[in-house]
Amino acid sequence: MENICAVMTKLSTVLCRNERFLVRLNKNGGPRNPEKIERMCGLFTDLSSKDMKRDLYIVAHVIRIGRMLLNDSKKGPSHLHYRRPYGCAVLSIMDVLQSISELKEEKDFVLKVYT
Repeated sequence: MENICAVMTKLSTVLCRNERFLVRLNKNGGPRNPEKIERMCGLFTDLSSKDMKRDLYIVAHVIRIGRMLLNDSKKGPSHLHYRRPYGCAVLSIMDVLQSISELKEEKDFVLKVYT
C-alpha cells in the first residue's frame, strides 16, 4: 500500500495541492521497512504564515498495490500489480494548531480512512 499525504487548501470548490509526501506500507498497514521507521515522516516547508491562516487540510490518499482479482485465489499472473484507490482521510490543520497551542506539548492525531 502507498499513503500519499498532501497539504491542501479550499479555494471555492477547487482543492490546490501545495506539497506531497509518500509512505509505503506492507499488507498489514505497518511500515514496509521497520528498520527505517524514522524516515516515515514529512515536513511541509512551503507553507508561509499567510498560508497557515487559511483553511488548510492534510489529505491522505491510500492506494492499494496488488493483483486485480475478485477473490483471494491464486489464479492469474502474480507478476502484474495494479495501483488502485483504497481510501481517503482528512485532517484540518487549524484543529491541530489549536490543540497544540492549548496543550503546549506534542500530540498524536488519528485520521479515519474512509473506504
